[in-house]
Amino acid sequence: MRALRDFNIPKIVYDDEKIFLRLIADLFPGCDCPTKLDATLQKAAKETAKNQLGLLDEKQFIVKVVNLSEIL
Repeated sequence: MRALRDFNIPKIVYDDEKIFLRLIADLFPGCDCPTKLDATLQKAAKETAKNQLGLLDEKQFIVKVVNLSEIL
């Protein structure tokens, strides 16, 4: 379940993410796999976005950076 979720979430637009997660919950009832967190990568992405690139370090942006890293 986690592989299915983590592999497909980065490909889905944010508005459809909730629908996809509900579908997975219906397919795997009672199975709740925690999301893998890479705190070092999140911190580096925040610092790089804010300090070096002049971007906002919004939560969704950081999540997409981590998702991209997981796909690669």
